[in-house]
Order: sequence, then C-alpha cells, then structure tokens
Amino acid sequence: MSKRTTSPPQLFDQRLLRAEAHPIRAHILSILGEGPSSPARMQRRMENVSLNLVSYHVKQLVKFGCIELVRKEKSPSGATERVYRAVERPFIDAEQWAAVDPKLRQPITATILRMISEDTGRSLAEGKFDALVDNHLSRTPVELDAEGWQEVVATLERALADVLEANAKSAERARESGEERTVARVVIMQYPIGREDPRERESTELG
Repeated sequence: MSKRTTSPPQLFDQRLLRAEAHPIRAHILSILGEGPSSPARMQRRMENVSLNLVSYHVKQLVKFGCIELVRKEKSPSGATERVYRAVERPFIDAEQWAAVDPKLRQPITATILRMISEDTGRSLAEGKFDALVDNHLSRTPVELDAEGWQEVVATLERALADVLEANAKSAERARESGEERTVARVVIMQYPIGREDPRERESTELG
C-alpha cells in the first residue's frame, strides 16, 4: 500500500477505500502488492493475527473486488491453499485519506512502517542491503514553508511515478530477455516532526 498526497488519476475507488480502512486489510493488500500469496503464508508474516481472521478479511477483499483468486495449490503439509493476487496496486490520495476514520489512520500507517522495518531488517540479515554499491540511503532534515512542503510533495509524486514506470518496463524487458530481476524495496517518506528531540532534554530527576 502507498499513500499519495496529491490527486493523481483515480487508481483508487471507494470499494478499495473501504477495504483499506482496516489495518489487517491494509497489511494483506501490502503483501499482495509484492505478488500472489495465500492466507496461510500471509498470516505467518503478521503479528498476533489468527488464520481465521486473515481468511475473513481476504473474503471481504474479494467481495470488494480488490483481490482475486488465481489458483489452488498443495502446501507442504498436503493441505489445499488458495492463492490470491491484488487486482491493482492500491493508492490513497489526500482526499481519500481524509475520508478514512482518524482512529484507523495511525494503525494503517504503523502497519506500513512495520513492513518497511521488517523488509530492511531482512535485507541486512541476508547481507543484501549493501550488495549493490549504487543503492540509495539518505536521511535529510529540512525546514519547509507551506509552498516548500508542496514542492517536496510534487517531487516525491514524480519519483514514485518514475519508479513504477521502471518496474513495468523491467517486467516487459525481462519477458523478452529472460533476465532475472533484482527484488528490491523503494521507500519514500515525508513527514513533520517536533523541533526538539526529547532525548536532548536535560534530566531533572535526582540520580
């Protein structure tokens, strides 16, 4: 799942908005954004979520038309697993995000950030994060006025569009050449933060 903050061509309808407005469904859609998967495999990637609950939300997403069944396959245990895929990559623009219940925004955001943390940790553990010397890692503190904030919003929107175009072109070229593609994650974030870091405050407690 990705959050857009401007208003691109409508890739996100109200059915998907209703579907996204729940942390578990947002997590399912984010996983399926990586490729087809089954409820059992997705459940193993979630914390404190039962298989029955994942299966329930998968059915709801099918009902909303957000995902679809692509095949059935046998698991190593011999059970039959249903494999689903996302119908389209989900995006939420600013107007649609404002329509999400405020109580659900933070859990959905936390789900995305947790997946980013898990992806980053796995890449480091596998020794892949720095395998390509032209990978990108930056942390850029800035102070922006209202116009500057919108300029950054527009810049990141263009960057995301370019990343998705590169992904689509890579898939097309690989189909013709047979080249194996590099599995990667691209993370784009922009957010406000307090001016004072609480870790810098002088402690007044007696030691």
